[in-house]
Amino acid sequence: MTSRERMLAAFRIEETDHFPMYVRGVRVWDQQWCESRHESYRPVIEAVREHGDYEVGFGLGGGPLLTAHPIESESTSEDVGDWIIQRTTMHTPAGDLHAARKISTRGLPGLQVEYFVKTLEDLDRLLSVPYEPVRPDLSRFFELDEEIGDDGIVMCAMPVPIYSLALLTGSDLLAVWSLTERQRVNEMVEVFLERTLDMIDHAIAGGVGPIFCSLGEEFMTPPLAGPRDFREFVVEPGRQIRDRLRQAGMLRHIHCHGPLNDILEEFVELGANCLHPIEGPPLGDVPFEDAKRRIGDRVCLEGNIQIGDLYHDPTDVLVEKVKRTIDVGVPGGGFILCPTASPHTAELTPQTVKNYVAMVQTAAEMW
Repeated sequence: MTSRERMLAAFRIEETDHFPMYVRGVRVWDQQWCESRHESYRPVIEAVREHGDYEVGFGLGGGPLLTAHPIESESTSEDVGDWIIQRTTMHTPAGDLHAARKISTRGLPGLQVEYFVKTLEDLDRLLSVPYEPVRPDLSRFFELDEEIGDDGIVMCAMPVPIYSLALLTGSDLLAVWSLTERQRVNEMVEVFLERTLDMIDHAIAGGVGPIFCSLGEEFMTPPLAGPRDFREFVVEPGRQIRDRLRQAGMLRHIHCHGPLNDILEEFVELGANCLHPIEGPPLGDVPFEDAKRRIGDRVCLEGNIQIGDLYHDPTDVLVEKVKRTIDVGVPGGGFILCPTASPHTAELTPQTVKNYVAMVQTAAEMW
């Protein structure tokens, strides 16, 4: 089988020649990314290039409000040493909104320190921006699809309503409002759902597919919210997204960190064909064996090698974890070996490099 055939078969829980392996965040198909990495990444890139299957994302865009209407804004930057603080002002018909983000000067992940929405009045300011359907240029999807060819799959990244809202409010305020302002949260979810469905329809009509992916469901999972909140704010609107994709014969990939024990079966209801990363204790609460037993006959499980283990475990310990994950995931199909997250440092330590390479080689030996 080609990598593309193998990945699609795994999503559909069909027989494969061997299980796929996607090394999340190691973008070996992207020459610019590879050339910009520290030299320590070279052994990892080479190992993934030899044995890995690829998942490549294509985004539909739409900006923070999922509208094509021009939004006037201005930004300023302040260098404070290890960080550059970028402040943005969004001008809406009903007044200005302000946000700020810290950008690392040392290659570390960025950090949002102020969000556009801080009050209910800010929601009104957002809604004062006229809505115009987003019509992204889809040509890049087909370019990527041709570039990747048989080496993997290209997934169309779609916004989900709760994620669109969380990017504007931040997770803390959204969690509070899920208790105190449920009606307003539902109103905003409905607004973003309508816009998301329109974008999905546009993409499908333009020939994009067969895989759509999302990653914002985790903003309404424990411990930030409870099962009731997940059902109301994610599953209820998510059924409409599920039905729209199924009617067009599309597949769905969901990336969702965190403790999912109380809501694991809800991902079946959401129409997930593949769920990543399924984290056991201590970062999550669903052992891989339990996830396989509960939903593995309906959902392809992609995981679950913890990124922290790749960075810090002794290699023999890491290899045993990889073997156990494979032993659990392979029976019955519907399994993709994958780290829980991307490498997140500008330089990899020798131990981290050794662990990444050992994971890849162990997988190849078990084929």
